[in-house]
Amino acid sequence: MDFESLRESLAEHNQEHLLDFVNDLNEDEKLALYNDITNTNIKEVVKFFKTATESMDSQTKVDDKMEPIPSDMFGSVTRSGKKLKQWEISGLEAVGKSKVCVLLLAGGQGTRLGVSYPKGMYNVGLPSGKPLYQLQAERILRLQQYAKEETGQSGTIPWYIMTSEHTQEPTEEFFASRNFFGLQKEDIVFFEQNMLPCMSFEGKIIMSSKSKIARAPDGNGGLYRALDEKILSDMERRGVQYIHVYCVDNILVKMADPAFIGFCISKGANCGAKVCNLD
Repeated sequence: MDFESLRESLAEHNQEHLLDFVNDLNEDEKLALYNDITNTNIKEVVKFFKTATESMDSQTKVDDKMEPIPSDMFGSVTRSGKKLKQWEISGLEAVGKSKVCVLLLAGGQGTRLGVSYPKGMYNVGLPSGKPLYQLQAERILRLQQYAKEETGQSGTIPWYIMTSEHTQEPTEEFFASRNFFGLQKEDIVFFEQNMLPCMSFEGKIIMSSKSKIARAPDGNGGLYRALDEKILSDMERRGVQYIHVYCVDNILVKMADPAFIGFCISKGANCGAKVCNLD
């Protein structure tokens, strides 16, 4: 372990404070700290922080760079008429041919809900007592059934669940203990998002102890990095063409909404966003 070289490297990014307590550590702790730091791309982390803070201070906002999309790319449930059923059938046909999957962002803990377990395990107080994961699983099952009823095709909707270091194990155990809520085990794919070092407002990496960097999940934007070759290859192997992405605490989510999927197919859209107008 060459701590002197490591200190020089850290100093280049103003992070040499990570070694402030190295002399207080025993040999095992020193090794753990050394590996923790050297396995972290300090340069990249600092760059992320600078990019984020500079964009916050910039007078030019992202909204200023965006332009409205053409009006013919919009659709409305209330104003679509007969097209709504056409879109739905198109979406159901995609489901029936196993071209649709759902991707759940479930890396967050239930801290703000006042619980110590993943949010998807939370019982929101419905008369049924069903947790969020169960509600979503049953909607997948019902959509598969509905697609078969309408198209005669028995398609499968794979469920990709992005967890984090904190939620991966309890989530997998929860699903196993509930027999995967009636879904096939092989159609539920768990994968972890990455962790990023926590930063102070001054741009300093925070330590959780004298020998360990404090880390947190890298947010929903970390999805793209987490979708490594293994996950993308699995989607390709299954023939998935359309992906519905949603967050775990969206209790009203319409899983792989066939009408919306059909609408996006009709527009040849690479991506789409569905919103509710509360006016």
